[in-house]
Order: sequence, then structure tokens, then C-alpha cells
Amino acid sequence: MKASRKHLKLLVITSVATATLPLTSLAEDKVAIQIQQYKENDDRIKVLDGKLSIEHDFGPNHTLSGEYDWDSISGASPTWDSTTGASSETASDAFTGASACVPEEGENYYNYCRNTRLINGVVGDGDTSLDNFVYKNVPLKDHRDSLAFLYTYRTPTMRNELSIGASYSKENDFKNTGLSVEYLMYTDRSKNRSITAGVSYMKNEVYDYLGEKDEHGEYSLGSQWNDFDLINGQVGITQVFDANTIAKFSAYYMYEDGHLSNPYFNVVRRINVIDSSSDEYTSADIYPKYYLARDSRPEQRKAGGISIQTAKSLNENTTWHTSYRFYQDSWGVQSHTLESKSYHNITDNVRFSPVLRLYTQNAANFFKAHDAVDNIFSETGYATADDRLGNFNAWTGQLGLEYLESNKLTWNIVLGYQDQSTGLTFAWVNFGAQYRY
Repeated sequence: MKASRKHLKLLVITSVATATLPLTSLAEDKVAIQIQQYKENDDRIKVLDGKLSIEHDFGPNHTLSGEYDWDSISGASPTWDSTTGASSETASDAFTGASACVPEEGENYYNYCRNTRLINGVVGDGDTSLDNFVYKNVPLKDHRDSLAFLYTYRTPTMRNELSIGASYSKENDFKNTGLSVEYLMYTDRSKNRSITAGVSYMKNEVYDYLGEKDEHGEYSLGSQWNDFDLINGQVGITQVFDANTIAKFSAYYMYEDGHLSNPYFNVVRRINVIDSSSDEYTSADIYPKYYLARDSRPEQRKAGGISIQTAKSLNENTTWHTSYRFYQDSWGVQSHTLESKSYHNITDNVRFSPVLRLYTQNAANFFKAHDAVDNIFSETGYATADDRLGNFNAWTGQLGLEYLESNKLTWNIVLGYQDQSTGLTFAWVNFGAQYRY
């Protein structure tokens, strides 16, 4: 699954939040290959990604496209750890040494503490001082292969489009299977207005430390495969204002359910412990201790928002695209994305496309930054130190260059860079070619 958890990357149905809005749409037979090199600062994640895609028309009404994607990930992901490397210990190591948790009166002590430590993924024996805990990069390495198909049918008269997609992705610790359907309907024969509606479903499996509850309500020990599902629905309306201007407004909704915690991240919890495993103890036997614990998130997330996109041809050589996206979820995360992209025909064979994207986000209600004054979590409750769920701003710059060697062959190169207020920066270069046959 990697620290990036890219389970949405091969969503077959076109996302209203990220799709480029074309002034014209032209189906054509083509094959393309793309190679991308991605690298973060501070000796963090490096990715080498390759993608092979093909699109073929079977008559005027049927189009089938496929994509094979593979990438290799190496480097390290930042998380809380102990100076002795307790994060590499198994969940069973959490039951050595002093017993954690103080149960409510009349509650079975053993069962309460056993499940509390399992639910929160407590690791190791803990420490009475924070000096033995450090936020550092933990090495990781992974490989991903994915396959996706999309079939599109166009009605003979109105040219409405029905698209059905399927995808599959596999990593060492993450599997994803997806299905989607989308329908585009023109409201009249002039095709100046269209309505798009789509829904997708993804079945995900992640290898993590937490098992399922048994008939007694207790959690099983050890790492195993856990499931979570994703449902995404969206509806949009596209309006052509004139020969040079088009806009699209969309609304979307997402629902995730299942094991949403990330096994690559840890937090530090402050837990009251007792020196004795006996049910008889006094307040003098209770004292605070700090434990390394697993990232813990709610098992459900509901999210939604809107997207507005425009495209305008300024002249025969320049087209300007703008977009705005608003996002809000039940975890308290809210974000705004503003993007500007333009296409400039330098010659008949060369096109230049700069991009500028601004992003701002509010933190989830169970997030604490590792460098915050209050960065320690209590004994129970959801907890994460993942910066991607924190409060931050980011700007992204990208430059693209396309060279039309012939009517059939096009070469392209893209250079990109992003800077976040968290201190994370990363850059990428993408090189590819497309052949029309």
C-alpha cells in the first residue's frame, strides 16, 4: 500500500475533480507509453513509474481502451519510532512488561486491557520518558502492477456515451479491484449542453496489524488482510457558451468503509499503567507511561464537494483552462484547489503547456503534528501524525512540452515540482510518446 496509498490512481471513471476539460473531443486509435521519475526531499520516497495504454475504435459507436501501469517504490516514510526500533516488533510484544490501562469499576481487567491495546496497536513495553521516542524516516520498498479497461458505447443518433470500466491493482500489502459506470447525455441535437452521471465501487484489501472481532467482541492478534470499500458518485453539467468557451460544473460524493488506518504510521500515546497484574491495586500503583502505537482512524469516512472547470480559446494558438475544487469530509478535513493551465502552439509542431496549482487544507480532528507542542495522544481514541491529514498549504508548478514529429507520432516531456508548508518538496519528470494508427 505504501505511504502514499495510491488506491484511487486507477479509478477508471473520469474524475470530475481532476479531468481536463477539452474544447473538442475526438476518438482515435492510438497507443502510448509514459515513463515517470518521482523523488521527494530528505531521502524520502522515490518512484519509477511506467504506463502503457492503448485505445481502439470498433466502428463509430464502440471504443475500447486499456492501460497497464507498473511502478517501483523505494526510500523511507516519516513516522514516530523508538530509538530501539520498537515499530518493527509484532503486536504480541505489547503484552510484556507492565500492564496498560485502568478499567472502569466492575469491568474485567484482562479483557479490557487486551482489547484496548489491540485496538490502538500499542507496541513494546513503553517508557516513562519521551527521550526514547523520535520522529524519523523508516525505510520501505514496494512494487505495484495494475491493469484497467474502459469500454465506451455511443448511441447512433444523439451520440450519448455509456462507459463501463474495470481495474485491478496489486502490491505486497495492498490489493484493489474496481468497477465503474458513467453516462453522458446531450440535452439537444446542438450538443451545447450535456449531463454526466457516474458511480464507481472499489474493493480494497490492506495487510495490517489488526484482526477482526470474535464472538466475544475481542480482537485477534497478529497481522492479516483487512478490507475497506470505496463508493464514489458524481454528477456534472457541461455548457458550451460559444465556439471558444466551455464550462463544466460537477458535484461528487465519496464513502469509505472498513479498515482505513495506515500501517506505515505510528503515534505516541500516554497510558496509565499499574505495576501489578492483580485486580487489587491502589492509586499509588498507577503512573503514566509513553507507548508507541499504530495509526488509528475511524472505520468510515464520508466526503463530498464541487468542481468548476472552464476552457477558453484566446486565439488560434492559445487555450486557457482554469479549475476550482472544494472538498469536505466527516473527519474534519476541508480543502480548496485552484489551478490554471494554458496551451501555447509555438509552431505547427511544438506545443508548450505551463501549469500552476494552489492548494490549502485544514487538519482532521484526530491529527497531531509530530512537532506540535501537544503531540502526544491519550490512551484511547483515534490518532494520526500523518502530515497528509494535517493543516498545510502547497503550490505546484509544471511545464509540459509536446513535439508532433508527424501526423501519427507525438513526443512529450513534463517537468513538475511541489512545495508544501510541512517542509515536504518533491519533483518529477515524465517522458513519453503517443502513436496514432
